[in-house]
Amino acid sequence: MSTETNVAHEADWDRVRSAIRNRWPQIDQDELSKCPNEVAWLVEFVQGRVDVSREEVESVVHEFAPQESMAERISHTAEDQLHKASESARFAVMRADECIAERPTQSVLASFVAGALVGVTVTALWFRQHREPTRWEHFKARTWG
Repeated sequence: MSTETNVAHEADWDRVRSAIRNRWPQIDQDELSKCPNEVAWLVEFVQGRVDVSREEVESVVHEFAPQESMAERISHTAEDQLHKASESARFAVMRADECIAERPTQSVLASFVAGALVGVTVTALWFRQHREPTRWEHFKARTWG
């Protein structure tokens, strides 16, 4: 970002913080100034300090917040989806650990059977891939072999 754009961007967020302070004067100015310049962060911050509906807080913040560019919106959406996916993966790993801890014998047996099935499948595919010799190759091997 250029310096002028950055200054204008900061001025926009200062206007948002000023609107929040005007609407809810009990919010500490120093804490508010430490919040990142993001709508979601400001909404969460204000929501935790005032006793009003989330919709009211969002309306005040959205009214004064600068509009994000398409790239910023895509970036935020991608970050949110990545966070959700990592949380889901973390939960799945924790659940698998619990299942193994609860039933170690069945877990080892299931792993053994799965490994044997994979081994048989790979071996069958490997043998299937090696072609059989043609009749000419059989004949040639018997006559000149």
